Amino acid sequence: MGSCSLAFAILRRSFYLAVLPLAGLYVLVPLLFQTVPEFMQHAFFLNFVKVPFLDYTNLTYHGVAHLGRNFRLPEIGARVLCKGEEPVLGVWHVLPASLSRRLEAEIEAGTRKPLTDADYEALLDAESHGVVVYFHGNSFDRTNAHRVDLYNRLADLDFHVLAIDYRGYGDSTGFPSEDGLIEDAHFIYNYARARAPTKNIYVWGHSMGTGVSARFVAELSDLGIPPVGTVLESPFNNLHDVVTHHPLSRPYRWLGERFNRLIVDRWVDSGLVMHSDERIVKHKAPLLILHAADDHIIPVKLGKKLFEAADKAGVDVKYVEFEANLGLRHKFIHKAPHLADILKEFFQRCEAFTTSRKPTKRHEEVHIDA
Repeated sequence: MGSCSLAFAILRRSFYLAVLPLAGLYVLVPLLFQTVPEFMQHAFFLNFVKVPFLDYTNLTYHGVAHLGRNFRLPEIGARVLCKGEEPVLGVWHVLPASLSRRLEAEIEAGTRKPLTDADYEALLDAESHGVVVYFHGNSFDRTNAHRVDLYNRLADLDFHVLAIDYRGYGDSTGFPSEDGLIEDAHFIYNYARARAPTKNIYVWGHSMGTGVSARFVAELSDLGIPPVGTVLESPFNNLHDVVTHHPLSRPYRWLGERFNRLIVDRWVDSGLVMHSDERIVKHKAPLLILHAADDHIIPVKLGKKLFEAADKAGVDVKYVEFEANLGLRHKFIHKAPHLADILKEFFQRCEAFTTSRKPTKRHEEVHIDA
């Protein structure tokens, strides 16, 4: 009798260990999507995934190789509020490498005082190839190592870099929504335009940031003030495809159309759309799409579909695919061979589009394996 009771107890415990996780996966999660809008937003934006107690004021500590500053950008007059309050964004401004070296030498020699916030704002319109406004993907913040490495590489090409944390990310106040992130993008872009009126301004988006950039640049194009060029790194074509192909959706894919009704449609109903393939057709400036063939988060075929949508609409677009043997995956394209040359050629083409003799529009696809 004792052995039977023990066996029954083991079976019961095994049953609970097997069934409870499945119940949470297939019952609790869909139920939360149906009943708790905040859960839906958090599940997509992952803004709660962060390192606590970070010091955002010390750029050098986080690996920034050039002079830069941390500052706060209040969204005065914001239309998309967070519980009735205007959000305040955390921002980094990294100086171009050549300008940074010169200023560091002057400060060290005692011929110039350390830079003030006013100095940095004035310098945004000085000695550079332009300004790159960077929009990161979901989770963590502007201090992430792969993002910092990209800032350094862009600064090495003599660009100013403005990197924001959207509302609810990093040290920015508020909480995210698609409309909110788009408004954040407008505020930092307007900040750059106001303080660098003689400089070319470029937009760079990575992962989720490509969805922000695609819509944001489409809106700028409608307003007649598009950036000089846009770079989309590891992008997706639309919300449905990126969600259904994400590794975390694998347990639900067998549900088929019911997965769309339970998960994807609920996101759309909550205001999360991110149909980049519909928005990119409005872009009025050259576009560069970068994707790795071994991207394990956003399959490369989704970036290719976005390229095809832009090409079909007559957008000036170049698609660069880095082969799997390079091991760049989802967030290491900044380490790609020849990236500096690819960017130099793209930025030069963008500059040519600002002249009266614009080059013929192109639709180019390139594969790089070494």
